[in-house]
Amino acid sequence: MIRITFAVEAGQDIEEIYASIAEDNVAAADRHRERLKRRWEQLKDQPRMGRARDDIKPGYRSVTEGAYLILYRIVSVEEVMIMRVVHGSKT
Repeated sequence: MIRITFAVEAGQDIEEIYASIAEDNVAAADRHRERLKRRWEQLKDQPRMGRARDDIKPGYRSVTEGAYLILYRIVSVEEVMIMRVVHGSKT
């Protein structure tokens, strides 16, 4: 099975998104983080499911969860790396 890893920037993105939502509602932040996690976990079974995003950076792909774009790259047959998690309006 493919493992999911995270670039430092992606980890920071996830923390910032969580903190922003949690300012108003911790339970909503928890639910949102779980939805993001379920989405990137799907990449273990279907790493090529995302749209090619060479327009952002060569080799990047993306899937969406709500208003957020999960940018990733396929590192090898054994690894997918989440590169960034950004609000769709920032792309």
